[in-house]
Amino acid sequence: MASAIRKIMTYNADMSQPLRELKLRALAESPFRFFRGTCHLFADDFVKLYKYKPKTTCWMCGDLHLENFGSYKAENRLVYFDLNDFDEAILAGPEPELCRFLAAFIIAAGAMKPAGAIGLHKALHDIMETYITTIQARKALMLEEGVAHGVFRKYFHHLGAFDREAFIAKRTEKVKGALLLREDSEHLMHLDSARKAQIYRGLQPLLKVKRFEHLVFEDAAFRIVGTGSLGLNRFCVLCYSKRKGKRYLLDVKESRQSCYTGQIKVKQPTFRNEADRILQVGNIMQFNSPAFTAPAYIDGKWYVVKEMQMIEDKLAVAGLGADFGTLSAVGRQMAVLTAYAQIRSSGHMGSDTADDLKRIADKKQWQKDIIELSAEMARRNTKNYRDFTKQ
Repeated sequence: MASAIRKIMTYNADMSQPLRELKLRALAESPFRFFRGTCHLFADDFVKLYKYKPKTTCWMCGDLHLENFGSYKAENRLVYFDLNDFDEAILAGPEPELCRFLAAFIIAAGAMKPAGAIGLHKALHDIMETYITTIQARKALMLEEGVAHGVFRKYFHHLGAFDREAFIAKRTEKVKGALLLREDSEHLMHLDSARKAQIYRGLQPLLKVKRFEHLVFEDAAFRIVGTGSLGLNRFCVLCYSKRKGKRYLLDVKESRQSCYTGQIKVKQPTFRNEADRILQVGNIMQFNSPAFTAPAYIDGKWYVVKEMQMIEDKLAVAGLGADFGTLSAVGRQMAVLTAYAQIRSSGHMGSDTADDLKRIADKKQWQKDIIELSAEMARRNTKNYRDFTKQ
């Protein structure tokens, strides 16, 4: 068995057999989904190939790729489009974050057949240049609905026109007069009453927090979504707000340590637990956080709680078809959002300043090295994917 395959099996060994099989099937779906689900392989290879010893530190989400951006409603009920997954977040340098994003772009472009190697090479340099220019400005802004265009305007429109009742109705059904989650074995799976009670007990302390205090937990189901986190415990909880007279869906996701833990030789700040790490880093990197975010302790494990968003509000690479021009435009805008997040979080919890980020971004050889390494990481992903699907 190839080394990469052994690492995948070891990394997912703690999962139950049905969930592990579900994840392995997902990894076999496409090279891009394989890349999404094997951040631990990327982390290991990057550190070894780059001989990584960061001289400038910043916060990174740790798993930056095209589908880890999305639109969501914050506590103020305004719509934002931003980075939205911080499971692998860690204090490091900008290099692994950028390299992973560019490698993801190369892999996604491989299914689109851009205008030869020259077209792909230019797109990568344009994305890097966009990132560098934004870092050099040292000012963290946000992507606003009024200036969003192309696919980004669509995502703002989706959530701006959000029909809460229709969203809830699609995922629920009346059973003996009670509204319950609709279990379809594809997105939501059955939980027995004892497990539901366990989840409600774990969420009970949240009811003392102002934004949760009027909620009543009505039902819960096991949630199947994502790729990297697929196989972890993840639940959907149906809630009713007595104060607002509205229902909400909560996403309750198990937290584990970052796959970069032990790989990155940077002293990390102390967090209370892994959910606290994920939430604190998200809070300083995002312009505004999704609604109902909080940590929860359920049956000996920590979870991140936040309001469940529509799956359609994550950018899906498959939805771009063969449009390399749109992919390139998306890549440039996401480079801007990445730079904003790094500038916004600079100087927080041990990270260096925006001035420090600018100094490293100014180095031409550094930029060239990251682009070249991203191509090598994409090549390795292709080889690992082929080995994985042949086994």
